[in-house]
Amino acid sequence: MKPTTFVAAIAVLTATISTPILAGDREHDHGMQVVANNAAPDAPGYGWRYFSDPVARRAVVISPQGDYYYSRGKGLHWIAAEQSAS
Repeated sequence: MKPTTFVAAIAVLTATISTPILAGDREHDHGMQVVANNAAPDAPGYGWRYFSDPVARRAVVISPQGDYYYSRGKGLHWIAAEQSAS
């Protein structure tokens, strides 16, 4: 097997395995609560939506552009973007 084919096969296998792991937290979403955001239209936080589960120490932040950020208590990590309509 060529090295390029081998690396591509490992990448596909890794992506296949990691997707369900990232989606695994969805069974515990019942603890997510909306965090109020009263930012004025001219404030930097305007349009952002915040959700938090203080018991599980998780948070989701959605930007006005549709980007999703996830945190397990150690900073936000970008996880998804709004899909373009093509």
